[in-house]
Amino acid sequence: MLGGLIGLLLVGGMCFRALYAQKQLGYAEALYITYCLVFMEHLLDFPEHWVLQLFYVVLPPLGLLVILDGIVRFSYHLLRRDETSTEWVQAMCKTLDNHVVLCGLGKVGLRILQQLISLGEKVAVLEKDPQCPNLAYARRYGIPVRIGHSREEGIFDDLNLAHAKSIILATDDDLANLEMALDARKLKPGIRVVLRMFDQELAGKLRDSLGIQLAFSTSELAAPLFATSSSDRSIVNSFYVGDRLLAVANLVVNRDSDLVGQEIRNLGKGQHVFVLSHTRDGESTFFPTADIVLQPDDRITIQTEPETLRQIHELNRDPEPY
Repeated sequence: MLGGLIGLLLVGGMCFRALYAQKQLGYAEALYITYCLVFMEHLLDFPEHWVLQLFYVVLPPLGLLVILDGIVRFSYHLLRRDETSTEWVQAMCKTLDNHVVLCGLGKVGLRILQQLISLGEKVAVLEKDPQCPNLAYARRYGIPVRIGHSREEGIFDDLNLAHAKSIILATDDDLANLEMALDARKLKPGIRVVLRMFDQELAGKLRDSLGIQLAFSTSELAAPLFATSSSDRSIVNSFYVGDRLLAVANLVVNRDSDLVGQEIRNLGKGQHVFVLSHTRDGESTFFPTADIVLQPDDRITIQTEPETLRQIHELNRDPEPY
């Protein structure tokens, strides 16, 4: 409809230039007069020629119809903001700045999105499957999701990647993740790239050769947790910092424990133990102060190396196997 109105304006301008008898009009003036008629503003006396009279009658209601149509379309997109239309996603993403682009909304992508939302990050999502069950979660939180394939022309422009601070590539296709990483670096060389890879060797080569330091192999991340959890039931997480393995474990202070009566500062003194949380009588304190004295049945979450954790088990008089 907008294109038709523009065409009608051009035709109307030429008609006023050629047929208006009361005054000689230039091309620009004739076009401006036609434009004003759309908004029901009459700058000239009523014309004598029937064609121009028709313009005086038709253009004002036609202009009003175009304006109302634009208002209705805008209101529809505004009220139906959870729709997956490309236009809505583009409009939403254009408002984002310093945001995170997440590619892939599978099981891993959903967990990543949940964490990003909890961190208060602004997120735009790319997902190729229009039937993905996790789309509902993203829409519930007002996250714009672009449905499409990474090879589509201009898809990163739709996600406003040029103004993003980082991109997370979490699909289950190593080649697609790598291709998107290269495309993202080409579009914005300084962007932070976080890459999920199933092939551990390929992830290492990417870190070494392409300068993508955050290339993670799923098996590489999971292996420490599987191994440590199988050897110690108190461990809830583990990870490497450089070449040192750290474990996060939950402990209950036993009544005959050597830890009873000890301050938290003494627990970590000389043993490289960091107390993350302390729970007593159902009340939990994260990053507790060092002067808290441990009592029987206290629950603590600590971070340390596995060998040091075994020493803590011995002090706590935990029965083997831990």
